[in-house]
Amino acid sequence: MKRLFIFSALICILLMLLSSCSSPNKNSGYTGDPKITDNGTDNVTVDYGGDPMEFESFSLSESGTTAETHVYEGYKTADGVHLEYYISQSIWDNSISGYTETRITVRSVDGNEELYQTLCALFGNCKIDRWANFKGSNPPNVLDGSSMSFQAVLADGTKITADGTNNFPKNFRTFSNELHKLINEVKLTNNVFSDGTYEITVPDSWIGIVSAEFSEFYTAFSVDKNDGNPLTFFIIDTNGSGYTSISYPEATDIGRLIRDDDVRFITARDHYSINDYADKVSEEALTLWDTYEDDKLHIIESLHGVNGYELIPEDGSTLYEAEAMDLADRARSTWLCLNFAGEYSGGVKPTKIKGRSYLPMYPSYENITTIEDVRDRFLTVFSEEFTDRVLNAAIADKDILEYTDNVYVAYKKCKGDAPSHSYVDHVENKEDGSITVVMTVNKSSSGKHYVDLPVEKNADGKFVFSDYPYWDESE
Repeated sequence: MKRLFIFSALICILLMLLSSCSSPNKNSGYTGDPKITDNGTDNVTVDYGGDPMEFESFSLSESGTTAETHVYEGYKTADGVHLEYYISQSIWDNSISGYTETRITVRSVDGNEELYQTLCALFGNCKIDRWANFKGSNPPNVLDGSSMSFQAVLADGTKITADGTNNFPKNFRTFSNELHKLINEVKLTNNVFSDGTYEITVPDSWIGIVSAEFSEFYTAFSVDKNDGNPLTFFIIDTNGSGYTSISYPEATDIGRLIRDDDVRFITARDHYSINDYADKVSEEALTLWDTYEDDKLHIIESLHGVNGYELIPEDGSTLYEAEAMDLADRARSTWLCLNFAGEYSGGVKPTKIKGRSYLPMYPSYENITTIEDVRDRFLTVFSEEFTDRVLNAAIADKDILEYTDNVYVAYKKCKGDAPSHSYVDHVENKEDGSITVVMTVNKSSSGKHYVDLPVEKNADGKFVFSDYPYWDESE
């Protein structure tokens, strides 16, 4: 009996110790509720219900695994509130031997008193005052993720600061998501719409039904589904490097918005078809699809620059760097398949045909089984004259042949010093209309070289290389 009593006592002590070890850690500087870890999942505990909380100003910064910082700022104005969302990035500047900050302003809003009160309600609902002095240390063994930094001055002068890495104050994700929506999502209320760089005219039928969501690269137009989620059906891209239509062949290249050194390529493209979701959207939203194609055309025609941006309509006469890079990559791949089969054999053993070693030119899933198929592939990146000249020479030299319902190329490898790297240096669009893509080729033995690749348009109006003086020779 005595042994049973001692055993029971030991069990109770052990349970007390385990309970003590699992208690919340309150030594985080967080003066309100116990600290919790919020990793952005749906099962994070929340605690809503505070009274509206008026403020003078606030700033929220969020960083992830990239070098970009997403910043939301706001301050009270005489008429309401000013809000701004921008992306900040620090870039090394050799001229000053230090970092300089670059900003991309995604959205700037001068809101009325109603918007200010909506924000005050969000502050109170998420109990921002309980964030004061929160310090969220990164959990053990977490190597990446995200971090936040928050500062606010309330109407009574109280200052609130909080920061954390993969460890955030209660209700943080809800506050961040709702703040993003307030700044970057808007229901269309009139015919004139602007993102700050361009302006368009939307049809009357869109007003009150269509919403717009802003990001650093595009504006997405959507209607509501009956599950509460948006259905995006139209997108206007504003890319700084080139038209998005490289990835979306059916998209419309509208033109370039230019203000000083800031150049933005504007592309309009379809997304989901509203008609495909007839049972998930309202009758008003479904009706929009009846006139969508005409409405889209009128919207594109109405687009013009604002706030110092000038729209240069696209006429198809210029080859841009992003397109040149894509063209150069595809041309190099095509060229290597013909001339350097042994260099890129992928472990496939050569086949002896009439005493000479050959490899299949393309894998079977490409379904390129005749020389005519090869010619069609070449014509996507090279001119017709150049393609026929190269392929006819290869046929005459028996470097390419049809064999067992497939196309084989001679097993040849690189001869001499192969380059360590090659890339598009720049594109020369000359006044006489001629275009040249200038490649930089780095070789270990002889350093940097520049190779000119002349460009022309084919019968389909696509840019192709009219000559291809490749920088390596094969065996």
